[in-house]
Amino acid sequence: MAADAYRDRLVQQAADLKLHEQRYWHLLLKYKKTSLGGFESEADGMGFFNSPAGKTDPAKELAATLTSFFVDPGGLEEGAEHPQCNFPARFKWLNEKLNFDEKQLPRQNCDRLERWLAILDPVGVTVVFASHFLNNPASMFGHTLLRVDSKRTGGDKKLLNYGANYAAKPDTENAVLYALKGLVGLFQGQFTIFPYYTKVQEYNNWESRDLWEYELDFTADQLDYLLRHLWELGGTFFQYYYFQENCSYHILSLLEVANPGLHLRDGFFFSVIPADTVKAMVAEEGLVNKVVYRPAVLSQLNQKRSRMSEEEKNVLSAVVDDAKLIEQEAFKARPEASQALILDAYLDYLQYKSLQAKARENPSGLPRPVLLARSRLGSESESRSEVEFSTPPHLGHGADRLRVGVGHNDHEPFQEIAYWPAYHDLLAKETGYARDSEIIFMDFRFRYYDETRRLTLDRAKLLGITSLNAYDPLFARPSWRLGVTVDTLRDFDCPACNSFKGNFGMGLAHRPDFFSPLLLFGFVDVEAEFADKLDENYRLGGDVELGGLIDLSENWKIGFTGAYKYFPLGDDKDFFTASFEQRFSLSQNLDLRLEYRRHDESNEGVFAVNFYF
Repeated sequence: MAADAYRDRLVQQAADLKLHEQRYWHLLLKYKKTSLGGFESEADGMGFFNSPAGKTDPAKELAATLTSFFVDPGGLEEGAEHPQCNFPARFKWLNEKLNFDEKQLPRQNCDRLERWLAILDPVGVTVVFASHFLNNPASMFGHTLLRVDSKRTGGDKKLLNYGANYAAKPDTENAVLYALKGLVGLFQGQFTIFPYYTKVQEYNNWESRDLWEYELDFTADQLDYLLRHLWELGGTFFQYYYFQENCSYHILSLLEVANPGLHLRDGFFFSVIPADTVKAMVAEEGLVNKVVYRPAVLSQLNQKRSRMSEEEKNVLSAVVDDAKLIEQEAFKARPEASQALILDAYLDYLQYKSLQAKARENPSGLPRPVLLARSRLGSESESRSEVEFSTPPHLGHGADRLRVGVGHNDHEPFQEIAYWPAYHDLLAKETGYARDSEIIFMDFRFRYYDETRRLTLDRAKLLGITSLNAYDPLFARPSWRLGVTVDTLRDFDCPACNSFKGNFGMGLAHRPDFFSPLLLFGFVDVEAEFADKLDENYRLGGDVELGGLIDLSENWKIGFTGAYKYFPLGDDKDFFTASFEQRFSLSQNLDLRLEYRRHDESNEGVFAVNFYF
């Protein structure tokens, strides 16, 4: 038959042109080179392929894809889509390369696809970064998603656009199990399409996360390729890896399909951190047109509070305790701008509390007397400059860190080298990161002692999380921290003795005002430690710790702690520890550290240089 002959001719032509070797075909099919030199697709749903060998053989998959375009639509099962409609990006690209003869390869009518494209009506695309959220393991490092900007919803109507999100489909709510399964790829990850306002509601409102929106520069044809490929991805799934094949990785792959001149993923080796993927986009000249800050409800409230005098803050606290105060003459006698500022802040507070209680059925259920009081005033409170309560993620230091240092303990000098793939410690420069928080993952530090000529594992912090929530009269949020570490038994004065320990602590923190450089904190921790060196091979107890952080300037920060540790079970012992550390940043990705620590009766000092990348 003529159709069969034409099909065979196209397959041969594609083979002669070696289209299966071209990068764009590999981008569309998610092929990555294996360690043995072959290829394997990252897609794991077999419906993504037309050939049984398609996951590992680009040539067979291309030939099978071309063949599938000739399938008689009359022979399809009821409700099934034609391959031309299932794989529109592949069809478009192969048509551009092979110039299909429509008489011999008729175009199929793809109603569902065309209606979907018409609804999206794209004029642009925006990558959205949701700031860090320590209460959810999936979002501790932030999250990125895509927003498709429509011609019909420009200006202030962007909430009506659609978003595209790649995320795991978890089968557990246990944070530890979630982290473990995410690390080894035991979840399926899928793309979903949703109204953008639903994610703003989830991230901006329910979780109080600031959003940073990066509007990108793509041509109409590039946008069309992106959406057609996104349609193809809707029918498959991927193994979800928390640090590699995650939300940011697959968003970058979409952008590379839109513009194959981009190589956004090439710079990532072990970890693909959302903030670092944003940096990769910004580094591409001309890719990012505009950056927009969308503050969370809590940030909007804090913006208003930061503009208040101490008296206005006290009045707001009183109104929170008793809303009837707004009807009293003392409140009405205040200047209108002051009344408006306090009422606006109070309405933000009520909205925040309502959202935190998940009163989603009636998000605008605010007290009528408050709304009436506010409506009698001017349309705006006194105009003052807005404050951003988070900083753009692309301005932060790199997530990977290499540390080299020299030091001396009570006995001998040493050199040390350390590396972590993620992420940020309390002393590091906070630009681009959540304020007063720390997430450290897989931080390995080795030391070489000069006189005894020993190379030791000084510490391996497998996971460390700290969240310092400064006391707020309107909200009760305790500080907390946890850690899982292989460490040196420093109070035994034995550099070669390691232990395995875990700790969890709760505490309080205080900052004199929003922008004070001083933060004081205190913790009570429980700690378990296991080592052969210990009596009965373990000790169980805890500590009480007091400390503080001071920003002396934008680039200079100091931290200090003092703690009393007591272990009544196992190796019965109590002792004191203290530390004093300072960091000076020479640039975004380079800082100097000077550190002193005391454990029981042992002392050590270290000078180190940290390189972030």
